Parts: sequence; structure tokens; C-alpha cells
Amino acid sequence: MKPLLAAALAALCLSAPSVAQVPPGADALDPVLAAEGVTGAILVRRLSDGAEWMGGGERVERRYLPASTFKIPNALIILETGVVADPEGDSLPWDGVERSRGWDADQTLASAFRRSAVWAFQHWARQVGPERMGEAVSRLEYGNGEIGGPNDIATFWLQGPLEISAREQVDFLARLQARALPVEPEVQDQVIEIMRHRTGEDWTLYAKTGWATRDEPNHGWFVGWLEAGEGFEAETWLFAANVDLDYETGEGALRERLARAALVAAGAPDSLIEP
Repeated sequence: MKPLLAAALAALCLSAPSVAQVPPGADALDPVLAAEGVTGAILVRRLSDGAEWMGGGERVERRYLPASTFKIPNALIILETGVVADPEGDSLPWDGVERSRGWDADQTLASAFRRSAVWAFQHWARQVGPERMGEAVSRLEYGNGEIGGPNDIATFWLQGPLEISAREQVDFLARLQARALPVEPEVQDQVIEIMRHRTGEDWTLYAKTGWATRDEPNHGWFVGWLEAGEGFEAETWLFAANVDLDYETGEGALRERLARAALVAAGAPDSLIEP
């Protein structure tokens, strides 16, 4: 953990020294952003009672390109339409274009999601087609619901016109976590499984990154939810972090680090913070 972030968490500590927790509020997470010296927005919502912790002011409500966080609804649509039947088994052959980053290989839907392989999702989006994609994005009530014209089918989440706010991300994820989207429950279960990002001794983190490079400054996302504990002690926190990043020099790990710190500030297990 960076020293500044550790100091901020220590300053937030209200009771037990191992747990950094603050009351819900509109500016509760501003210290988490300030600790890293970044501009952005963070929203955390506790599922059991709807309590919210926020940072970044009105930016929580401002819409931005979803970038690769759109792979969450995109995966739902790809499976629902039958473009891919088995997220772990059906393999898309590599197109031969060298891109590195683990992209230069055959991809299943699951591997392309976890590696954030844009080219694979662009291929599947073209197979879904503009008509089915537009209907599905509208039905899912995702962001502003705009996918542009036929020529935008492989870029609308990267270059626009699709945009979404941190609050809308959390609202969408809340419905997915509850298996309450207008999609077959089995399909929702499949996407939730490929969203499984990390696990700890008493928690599981489901998440997706995103990095949009159209605008200056660039912005990065880390969205998802955390399930922690068991039985009557179980709790779920939904979250969306959106921060300004520079694609050439920015630190991609910052997105997740900020989200983890925000979750701990909202009462999640302090074991979520990596040493």
C-alpha cells in the first residue's frame, strides 16, 4: 500500500485499529481520493440498507464512456443472443494481429473478459449486430442507452455515444448481483462467475476494469461488488470508481487500490487492503 493511502486509512479509523470506517455521506470518501492526489469519483453502496459513501462530489452523477466496463452487459448480450454458447469452452481464434497484453491468443468469452481483450468483444458485437445490440442495451437500461449507428457497433462503448455515470454503474450492478436483469438467470450466473476477480479468507470481489482514451484527460473505471462474511454476518457492497488517468504514464493499479480503500472505509473487511 502507498504510504499516503495508509496514512489516510489510519486517520479514518474510528474504533478497532485494523478497520478504517467512516459514516455514510456525500463526501465520506474524499480523503481516499485525496490520499492519492487524484481527481475522480467513488460511490459505495451497502446492499443491506442502501447506505451510500461517496467521494468526488457531482462527478458521481456525471456520465463518461464505459470503456471495458461495458464488457459486463456485452457478455450478457453475447450469451443471451447465442453468439457464444459456453463462456469457458467456445473459443474464438486469434485474428493474427499482434497487440500483446495477453490478447495475442485464441479467446473464450471468459478469458477475453479477464484479459479485457477488446478485439474479441468487437468481433462478437459485430455478430450480435446493431439491431439486437441496441434493443438489448435499451432493455438493460444501461447508461444513456445510445449505441449510435451501424458503423459504431464495435466502438460505441470506447468512442461513444454510450456513456454511464458511477451511480448508474452501481444501479446496474445491483440488479445483476440480484439476478434481477431482464436476462435468463443462467446467463446472469455465467457472467457473474467470469466477473470473479479476487478472493480472500472471508470475501469475494467481483469486478471489471475500464480505461477510456478518447478524451483528455483519460479516465479509468473499476466497478463491481464485494461479498463478505457468512450467514447473518454476510454483507455486500456495490461500488464504482472513476478517476482521471493518463494512458501513457498512468498507473492502472490505482483504480482497484482506490476502490479497495473505499470499501474498507465503508466497513468492508480490512483484509481487503493488500500489504
